[in-house]
Amino acid sequence: MSLSLWIAVTLLITGAMMALLFSTPAQRREQLLKRLVLVSASESAPQKYRPLGQTKSSAPIGWLRLTVAPDISALLVKAGFHGPRASAIFLLCKVSLMLLSAIAWQWYVDFDTDKFVIAKTLIFAISGGLVAEQWLKWRARTVNYRIALALPDALDLMVICVESGLTLEAVFQRVGREMTSVTPELSREWLITEAELRLLDSRITALNNLAERTGLVEVENMVIALSQAEKYGSKIAPTMRLIASDSRQYQYLRLEERVGKIPAKMSLPVVVLIMLPVVVLIVAPTIIALLDSLGGM
Repeated sequence: MSLSLWIAVTLLITGAMMALLFSTPAQRREQLLKRLVLVSASESAPQKYRPLGQTKSSAPIGWLRLTVAPDISALLVKAGFHGPRASAIFLLCKVSLMLLSAIAWQWYVDFDTDKFVIAKTLIFAISGGLVAEQWLKWRARTVNYRIALALPDALDLMVICVESGLTLEAVFQRVGREMTSVTPELSREWLITEAELRLLDSRITALNNLAERTGLVEVENMVIALSQAEKYGSKIAPTMRLIASDSRQYQYLRLEERVGKIPAKMSLPVVVLIMLPVVVLIVAPTIIALLDSLGGM
């Protein structure tokens, strides 16, 4: 396959992606009619998390119709990408990375058309997609770790705010603003929750959305405590103080677990970098002398 044919295929794929990108004007009238119909209907409580401002009537148009698997969508939310375009943008980035990986490999082999080279090209393209997904998982784990690390301090601040008489919306707003310089990820989630508490019909729905976005046990415990206080009027401050203490204790236990795994992880480097050179230094003179004696015979 010549270079010009590869360029033509690349241009064809790029043209298809651009057609998806700029096909929205032809569908605006249909989407507008659907929105007008759905706005008049009463919207029931959401069964799963939707970002603030993204309702059933705000369906994506054009290239924004591109969706991903539910697990990838959950990872996008946990990684901090809450916008309605997050799924489509991630899918386009993934496809672009796959195409770039395949084209880079073909350029490296001078655009060879051998069947084994084509198979390797497919492997490189699939690897590019897997790299994008692994990066997303790493990003979600990093965000969750940073939120879990700062959560005890945020809970302590919430206890102080609750005992001072602030409302639940004001508590999330105050703590979210105070944690901006410490943990922007936690601050973003708290401010989103504060906005949902003010705009949604049910406070419990907003709290459940927070638990779904983070996926942390400590946040789920906090949501359960706040939901019970909302339903039955129980006291929040003692329960949240206990949750903060348990969260710190859990972090200490997790740190001790990591420290306990260090000797097992260090065993292989110790064997490879220390034991083997020592064995070589001990045995090498004997082997050299033996070889010299055998050579003399």
